[in-house]
Amino acid sequence: GGSLRVGALVKARLDASGRSFSASVHARNEDGTFDLSCDGSLVEGVPAALVEPVAVGAAVADSLLRDEPGGHIEGTSAFFDAFTAALTSGPKFSTLTAAQQAVAREKVQSLRPAYEQELAALRATRGQGATVTDVDIREMMPRVMARAARAAT
Repeated sequence: GGSLRVGALVKARLDASGRSFSASVHARNEDGTFDLSCDGSLVEGVPAALVEPVAVGAAVADSLLRDEPGGHIEGTSAFFDAFTAALTSGPKFSTLTAAQQAVAREKVQSLRPAYEQELAALRATRGQGATVTDVDIREMMPRVMARAARAAT
């Protein structure tokens, strides 16, 4: 916890549940504690032992810093809708017949369990309440497909 800078993404255990919550460092205090921004609130004096850094790729970090409409998604259904849109909006998809598109959409819907597992893994890595970006959704796609393929065998 000692090397964390102001603005760093972290996950912190903020209550007795043992769950980690997504936050960012608002301030480093002289006593070694941190003030964290978590879900729009300031949580002061969090002991360093309860704070862990969160590593995200450069593209995700850039997406988190931009506040673009559609760049940040909230809620499992909204995440899955964005995931579905990403899979069904490409140029290749538009060349399919209406019947082929319907079959493809149904196959994408069958990916939801694998998708929810990937989303749970992301939340475990970044903490509850972590922002999921459009970049995260794109990066999840190959892992979801691999999970679904393993589940089908």
